[in-house]
Amino acid sequence: MGARKSAGSDHVMNPEFKLLLLFCLAGIFALGLPWLAWRRVLSLEKKYGRVLLVRGVTGAQAARIVLLRGEVPQVDVDESTLAVTDFYSAFEPAIKLSSAVYSGKRLFDVARAARLAGHALQHRDRKLGGLASWDSFMILWGNAWPILLPLTVFASKGRPWALIGFALVAGAIAIVHLLKHTHVQDAARRGRRELEGAKLLDGHPDEEVDAAFLAARLDHMALPYSKTWLRLLFS
Repeated sequence: MGARKSAGSDHVMNPEFKLLLLFCLAGIFALGLPWLAWRRVLSLEKKYGRVLLVRGVTGAQAARIVLLRGEVPQVDVDESTLAVTDFYSAFEPAIKLSSAVYSGKRLFDVARAARLAGHALQHRDRKLGGLASWDSFMILWGNAWPILLPLTVFASKGRPWALIGFALVAGAIAIVHLLKHTHVQDAARRGRRELEGAKLLDGHPDEEVDAAFLAARLDHMALPYSKTWLRLLFS
């Protein structure tokens, strides 16, 4: 009995096992980060999502105001019924808003539209950084990894190197996504600054405005979960 217990203890303390566990935990965190961002957005929506903008403008109007103040009036603000909406298209250029954000008068709708208009200001200053292409890749990745992971494990017949390799790929993608997110933070700051300059956020406490723009930023972080079949399956 003592020998068996010692052997089991040695297996648990095996450095290779510890390394595998470490990489698996890192991979789980990398893959779960968009889900955590989505849960945070839902929490903010539940607490502040019903707050209407005191000034009464819609998301589309707010986006146009940001564009006009930023001197890029050539950018269109369109209502879209596509499956993937609420994004800035640098190729047209145009801001594509869902019906809810386009006509919405909530503070959250206005913040989301203003953040997207902020990307148009980045484009004007050549600081967009290929964000649209990356976002498309992240949506593809979010739809693909739940299928690729079991296929990888099956093809490798459960060998540890396959899990470690998958965790490394997931971690690298998550790190790049976090770096790209700095562009989103900058766009949100730009959009908020223009709305404040137009006095459209007057009448709202900082707590409400901060929550609205935080949700607008986290929308981007949550893309690999919010725009996937996985969310539709579990929502």
